[in-house]
Amino acid sequence: MKQYKAALIDMDGTLFNTAKGITKAVREACDEYGLKQLSDSEIEEFIGPPIQITFGKKYDLNEEEANKVANIFRRIYKEKEYVLECELYPDMRETLLKLKENGVKLCIASLKKEEMVKKICVHFGIAELFDSLHGTDPLDKLSKSDIIRICMDDTGITDMQDAVMIGDSKYDAIGAEEAGCAFLGVTYGFGFHTDRDVNEYNAVGAAHSAAEIIKFI
Repeated sequence: MKQYKAALIDMDGTLFNTAKGITKAVREACDEYGLKQLSDSEIEEFIGPPIQITFGKKYDLNEEEANKVANIFRRIYKEKEYVLECELYPDMRETLLKLKENGVKLCIASLKKEEMVKKICVHFGIAELFDSLHGTDPLDKLSKSDIIRICMDDTGITDMQDAVMIGDSKYDAIGAEEAGCAFLGVTYGFGFHTDRDVNEYNAVGAAHSAAEIIKFI
């Protein structure tokens, strides 16, 4: 098993269970924009991908409409502090500490807005564990692979093969492939649920809990 020098970790569905706050904000945004309500299982599809993309797909909205409702969601999510209604997955803090103890550079590479990534990490007292914390930009121009590369620049590690992206969705897997780093899937989040889901991508393995991440790194 290759020993990686850097671990890039997705936030929603990998580092944190953010379902509670996102569900509330999606429901309120739908009410404000006049969209029909979805089931809890359908709302899970909003956790992880760029929010405007999911609104567009679920409601057959054009780009302008999807961005409008996404901005309503973000306003509600931020103003009502739903962004903080989340929790670290079990054993995640201990996993981060162990990786750091082993000399692994830790990064967050998320498609969540960067200000929200930092707010959550500071609130839960884990910001200092990371060498790099990045999310997407205000205009949603950065791709997952762009964010991975920005994180790697912060670490000073130049060989992408020394890094592994850890995530629960195809966005993480595709971003890793485009950036040229390895990918480790997790099945406890909202995207992948089985080894078979993860194995559709060129993954180094599938972790079924936060504690299992260590054995792959």
